[in-house]
Amino acid sequence: MKVKQVNWQGAAVHTREVDPGKDYDWIVKKGELQLFEQMEYIHRVALRDVSGEAPILALLVEEQAVGLLIGDLPSSRLDHGKRVIYNTLYLEFEKEEQETVLESITSLLLCTQKTYKPHQQHFGDYAESLYAAKTVETETENTVILPGLYKKPNFSLSPIQSNKLILPSTPDNRNRCARYVRDLKHSTESNFYLISTGRVSLEKCEEVAELSEEMLLLTLSSDVESEIDFQKDKEGGKGRFDKLKKLMGFNK
Repeated sequence: MKVKQVNWQGAAVHTREVDPGKDYDWIVKKGELQLFEQMEYIHRVALRDVSGEAPILALLVEEQAVGLLIGDLPSSRLDHGKRVIYNTLYLEFEKEEQETVLESITSLLLCTQKTYKPHQQHFGDYAESLYAAKTVETETENTVILPGLYKKPNFSLSPIQSNKLILPSTPDNRNRCARYVRDLKHSTESNFYLISTGRVSLEKCEEVAELSEEMLLLTLSSDVESEIDFQKDKEGGKGRFDKLKKLMGFNK
């Protein structure tokens, strides 16, 4: 499989320590994190403590940076109750790395459950290395290995026509979203969010869908049986979008 070593400008790990009384939090934060506030909100509302067989992923493409989140990464550590501690890894890249990051998330969306496992292990090990470096106060290199584009999406599937959709997370829809992301890789103008989550309520999906004018959100929620097109309600959605950003203090 094609891989590429990429420099990140910022990194964060959501995890917990093994001691009793400790809770999950963003324990590791390194470098420059320009998009962290948005990603932290998305993680809290739609990606934390979710179940399902779909990859837990998020992509933020903004004018100033590109953010990539990979969740549901089991570590080798156990908490005091002998339960596996799970990590979430967030990496932020300079805009010049956009094409590489989009190729990587395209590959992750095209994975089957079986072929996704090695990537889950790879990113889990990397998150754990950042956590370990934090606990012993040592420096780590700001490079990560990202998967390259190893196969093309299925172009026989119908293309995505709207730029703001909530979709059932089926293999076909993940494939369609991969195609959409692949076609974005040469664009430097688009502000775009993609979220792949598990069994999250429609209400929470709608909440995070307000954060960007261009977003694809894949969910395993039983409330979402077919595509929900937010673009059809653009005027009403724009008002709610601006109101929500103001409440959250986003200055975009």
